[in-house]
Amino acid sequence: MRYLLSLTALLTLGLLALPAEEKTADTPKAAATRKVLKKKITVNFKDERLKDALDEIQDQAKQFRYRLKPVVVSGNTAITYKGTNVTIEEALDGMFKKNGLGYVVISHKGDAYDGGVFIIQGKERGNPLKK
Repeated sequence: MRYLLSLTALLTLGLLALPAEEKTADTPKAAATRKVLKKKITVNFKDERLKDALDEIQDQAKQFRYRLKPVVVSGNTAITYKGTNVTIEEALDGMFKKNGLGYVVISHKGDAYDGGVFIIQGKERGNPLKK
């Protein structure tokens, strides 16, 4: 009984609080991709297929790699967006917000897609949303 009271007191005081969730650092490839997302581009898409729009961005920033979430995100989704001298992040945000799409930078060492941009459904903009 005394042990239970002591444990309760310690928890109440926060002395046994669980450590905060640690934010893991990006892998070198993911960090490089985040820099690429700051690159300025100019695009003009009018009912362009998503895959074609992303390929055009890739033509302007060779280091930009992307992957569509299979079955969930169609490369045929129509995209309309115009941006002059905008960052790739701004372009992706403008392209995706009307279509319910998001993206995360993959940061998993040893993963073949490490450093890639994963196009998904949702509001994510570079990082997964906290649940």
